[in-house]
Amino acid sequence: MAFTWQVLAFQIVNGVVWAMFLGLIALGLNAIFGLLGLLNMAHGAVYAIGAVIAWYMVHQLGSFWMAAIVAPAIAAAVSIPIYKLVLRPTIGKDMMIGLVATSGLLFIINDTLLALYGGSPGLVQPPIAGGVRFLGIIYPTYRLVAAALAAAILIAFWLFLKSTAMGLWIRCVAQSPTLAMASGVPVERVYLIIVVLSAALAALAGVLVAPMTTVSHQMGLSILGPAFIVVVVGGLGSLGGAVAAAILMGIARGVLSIYLPPTYAEVGAIALFLPLLLLRPNGIFGARS
Repeated sequence: MAFTWQVLAFQIVNGVVWAMFLGLIALGLNAIFGLLGLLNMAHGAVYAIGAVIAWYMVHQLGSFWMAAIVAPAIAAAVSIPIYKLVLRPTIGKDMMIGLVATSGLLFIINDTLLALYGGSPGLVQPPIAGGVRFLGIIYPTYRLVAAALAAAILIAFWLFLKSTAMGLWIRCVAQSPTLAMASGVPVERVYLIIVVLSAALAALAGVLVAPMTTVSHQMGLSILGPAFIVVVVGGLGSLGGAVAAAILMGIARGVLSIYLPPTYAEVGAIALFLPLLLLRPNGIFGARS
């Protein structure tokens, strides 16, 4: 790809847009690891569920925006028995137990999607056509709308944490579950709510991304690595750090893709974070204990 200022501007905007969706996914990973102490390998599969539901809703019912309601609702409902049967028994145990349990869940969800959806990638047409001209480029309108919606959800979640009683409980449990329980905080309910919210946000991210990529039963695997990197670099427990890390990764990947194939550009973007981790091993905002 030849370098021009328009190409650079497009890739930077594209990187920021993708960062909003990556932030939604990383938010759930961050919350589950920070509160439950689990590396949820199945989180990417929930993202794939959202995209597959969007494909079905568009092709069977002709309604994309309905999928933005149905997919998070289904993911939230399914996450309740998954928490009680799979995640809850692993809390407080060796981290490898949770890793194995969620990895098994990942394979189960992927194989279920393969059986129901098939192995051939599908396409979802953007519900909003056209483009917006700014910075000397024409950028797809739908991507800007979807990114704005994702950003609004991230802001709403931050306000939820800062301004509600449940948000206070979540922050207390993140600091010390034992002290929170002694203070009367319903720790079990907090765990369940954070799992439900994380699943709903991941599924919503899958819906929003579906018109921007190819939909497949394994698409959650490709997003899992960058999401984990964003969580680590941003700092566990830091929503702002996760979003900042996602924006940095998105812009780096976009700029590198001017000169490199997409796969190498993503590897290069991840490699650029290594010096940052050496300088700030606790993440951008130093939120890890």
